[in-house]
Amino acid sequence: MNQTMEKLQKMGEAEYSSFIRVLFGLSSPSPVPEDLAASEEVGNIEWVDPTLNDSQKDAIRFALASREVALIHGPPGTGKTHTLIELILQMIKRNQRILVCGPSNISVDNIVERLAPHKVPILRLGHPARLLPSVLNHSLDVLTQTSEAGVIVKDVRAEMDAKQASIKKTKSGKERKAIYTDLKELRKEYRERERRCVSNLVGGSKVVLATLHGAGGYQLRNEEFDVVIIDEASQALEAQCWVPLLSAKKAVCAGDHLQLPPTIKSLNSKVKPKSKKGVDGDAAAAATAPVIKGMTLETTLFDRLLALHGPSIKRMLTTQYRMHEKIMRFPSDELYDSKLIAADAVKARLLRDLDYDVESNEDTTEPLIFIDTQGGDFPERNEDDDKENPKRGSLHGESKSNEMEAALVRLHVKQLVEAGVRPEDIAVVTPYNAQLAALASLKEKFPGIELGSVDGFQGREKEAVIVSLVRSNPDGEVGFLGEKRRLNGRSRVFA
Repeated sequence: MNQTMEKLQKMGEAEYSSFIRVLFGLSSPSPVPEDLAASEEVGNIEWVDPTLNDSQKDAIRFALASREVALIHGPPGTGKTHTLIELILQMIKRNQRILVCGPSNISVDNIVERLAPHKVPILRLGHPARLLPSVLNHSLDVLTQTSEAGVIVKDVRAEMDAKQASIKKTKSGKERKAIYTDLKELRKEYRERERRCVSNLVGGSKVVLATLHGAGGYQLRNEEFDVVIIDEASQALEAQCWVPLLSAKKAVCAGDHLQLPPTIKSLNSKVKPKSKKGVDGDAAAAATAPVIKGMTLETTLFDRLLALHGPSIKRMLTTQYRMHEKIMRFPSDELYDSKLIAADAVKARLLRDLDYDVESNEDTTEPLIFIDTQGGDFPERNEDDDKENPKRGSLHGESKSNEMEAALVRLHVKQLVEAGVRPEDIAVVTPYNAQLAALASLKEKFPGIELGSVDGFQGREKEAVIVSLVRSNPDGEVGFLGEKRRLNGRSRVFA
């Protein structure tokens, strides 16, 4: 990231492509026809998946028609990745070269898994130990061993090993010297063949996939792409995104800026650095430079481009396939201008409708249940309580818990399981680690149940989700739970 930022800093304005000018806000994006379905260029598309809904088709047309940048806004459960797969396949038909990136290995592997059945030539960059086993066959490491050129590299390696072993058996200094000379030549040939093998594999790939950081590796140095697609762009630092952007002519960013931004642990945007004595002029000036007001690493590329160019560069997916209409109503009204629509398959689906026997009772026939724990009977455990029990305090720091609420959660889980809901279809999420610890016994009693933090559960799905919010105090304080994006996207099919 640092190298990329330095490269951008040294780049003169004369070197900016029209694409980079748009990303910096120096130029406006090229206009896109209003009625894309009637457009000559993208109006008549032969869809690989004809079951796509209208908002998905519109987003794909928009991304294909945009010259410099397109944002695909995918609220929870709207099939964002599904849309990206179709977009990639349509771009391949147009003979475009694509670099697909995401902030994490899992976000990239998810796309590899979904692209693989379409039998398109794809190359996944990244260390094999960090990749899902299902995508290894598409990784550079495996392909360098199984390709024709890779087999020759392997043979050269075997010859080197044989020469190395023969040194021990040779007593003659003259023979040993000759073997060393051969080894030197073989090593040179091995490096050259390996470099050429990697270069041919990368250069011959129409779709290359890597994490945002991985796109800065030596394998992609000097490689150029028609389009960079960044999935989970609203979960990525902008500095990360620039790593692949410098090798592209166009960007498609997919994400949801109304869910949580990336987690930022550094405080340097909030603290003014002190100057150091004996530092040269430039360094001293940098050390005392004021922090730019409003600048924070939490502002993602997705956020900044939207603020810069407005909604004309964005298309939103509006049909969600994840949750009951009643669960969807709150995020739709509060965050998405009431634009979300529940797909027919989920809009009225209840726990009793699961594809195995579930008893019909008040827990399985209501899609959304609120249990009020604000008040004297359900006090949250605060820091003063932790001082009485130092062991607990040291483990969880300022984290909060609510024992009575935890007891209610355990009871509700028990009732769901007794009604026939399988533990592996239930998740219990909470914003506080201390509450997770208080609920740990659920794992022993109901193996298969998932316990997790609210932030860690983003993007996951379960049939029944129980959210333990913990806070209950006389002052009505909710702390960081006041950030409404924190709950968005976590309520799955049922809660």
